Amino acid sequence: MKILFCTNAFENITNGPVRFANIVPEINRLFPQHEIRILTEDVSEQRLKDVPYVYKVSLNIPRLLKPLGQILRWFIYYRQIKKIEKQYDFDVLVFINSFNGTWASLVSSKPTVGMVNDEKNMLATWKNAELTPLWLKRFTFQQFEKLSAVKHQLVIANSEFLKQRLIKTYHLPEAKVKRLYKCIPLEGLKFNPQRTFGAIINVLFVKADYLVGNLPMLVQALQKITEYQFRLTVVGPEPPFEPHLRSIFAGVSNATLDYVGPQPQERVFEYMSTYDIFCVPSYTEAFGVANIEALAHGISVISTSVGGIPEVLDNGKNGWLVESGNSQALADAITECIQMPELRVQKAENGLSFIQKFSKDEMLRNFVEMLESVTRKR
Repeated sequence: MKILFCTNAFENITNGPVRFANIVPEINRLFPQHEIRILTEDVSEQRLKDVPYVYKVSLNIPRLLKPLGQILRWFIYYRQIKKIEKQYDFDVLVFINSFNGTWASLVSSKPTVGMVNDEKNMLATWKNAELTPLWLKRFTFQQFEKLSAVKHQLVIANSEFLKQRLIKTYHLPEAKVKRLYKCIPLEGLKFNPQRTFGAIINVLFVKADYLVGNLPMLVQALQKITEYQFRLTVVGPEPPFEPHLRSIFAGVSNATLDYVGPQPQERVFEYMSTYDIFCVPSYTEAFGVANIEALAHGISVISTSVGGIPEVLDNGKNGWLVESGNSQALADAITECIQMPELRVQKAENGLSFIQKFSKDEMLRNFVEMLESVTRKR
């Protein structure tokens, strides 16, 4: 089976889907009877020399048409796909973002597969309609995401929660939607659950969209825990958001902000290896690969019972789960984590055992089997 995998992001690894895009080429080594190649706009000429299985697509969208860039990308990618097909006669076409494969799902003669990695577009409903650019964008994208999901031969979700959400919201046949847990490479990571908290407790927050990650709720919770001092390191948000981040900390005396902006994966892992608590109390999260990464490092994980997060934290056995939006419950969970070191270690050890199910080899094997099921139907 020959696979062409399309991803708009590849070299700049900032989230779970991009990490997945960097892992899938290992199919060529693990399953030599199959072959996968990557098509992306995000790869430097220097990197291309080291990755012969990667094709580059150049967008070159005129400035006046930039607002339509997300739509124009469909056609630019598909034009490049047809060129590639002449030399690499792939059997199945996969889009890491189902939306980006909308045009291909309508016109491709080869089976197409779309991946949906979050529920953001599905959050825009008539019940919460508002004339804001964000709501209008999400609602518009939702219509195209639904169209692509209907037309793709297979839709892949990254959690059981998201799978059921897609089936219900887009009225998809259950057999058409598959769950594929994203994974991280576990080899080489140092598991360290034995952490002695110091006078200042180091808390790590990793989320580019810090409002979806509910950073304000975390700050409110820390403010309630007056008997401790905290340093909250925030990774992910772009520099223009720093003034707003600092405004969230206004009047908070027991917690300081350590804003570091977007960071490479290696740096995030360094924080996870040395910090005390990992906490992203999201109000929505389809899965949360960062929580798996945290569990692999042995750092205590505190999050919310939303979306696919309970699937990662084994309903609280691997960490602490609280109600989304309840800052007092979050404060109580953080306090318990600080004051009960034996419980911290037990949950961390539970987590290490549990995340073996998210191993890289198992994920890639499942992914290949899903794609084979599509090609067999031809």
